[in-house]
Amino acid sequence: MYEGQHGFRPGFSCESQPTTACHNTTDSVDKEGRIDTIKVNSYKAFNLVRRGRLLTKIAISGTDTRLVIWIREFLLGRTQRVGVEGQLSEEVRVKSDAPKGSVLGPLLFLPYVNDIWRNIESTITIFLITV
Repeated sequence: MYEGQHGFRPGFSCESQPTTACHNTTDSVDKEGRIDTIKVNSYKAFNLVRRGRLLTKIAISGTDTRLVIWIREFLLGRTQRVGVEGQLSEEVRVKSDAPKGSVLGPLLFLPYVNDIWRNIESTITIFLITV
């Protein structure tokens, strides 16, 4: 896992990410360096996750094959429907997205963005907030 990822790692949390980012900023100011700050709302990004790419990234990360198969079974063949005032819509197949509202959703999104730091020469800190 990328060393700048805060959350879902022992000793890293929603408090450690802004603290680290602030520390990096003050260090850069002290050294009269350049500071770039980008805040990305990843909430909508969950809807854009392509399952095949996610599974490939998980598999090439060295994850045990049995776990990759279990995750694949969890992701594929999912359906959803909407309920309004006691009436349910017909079920439709879900073709993409790391499931929001599930415990695994944020954890499954991490491997998808874990290589975001590649080809960037800056310090990056990441913390995913899901609602």
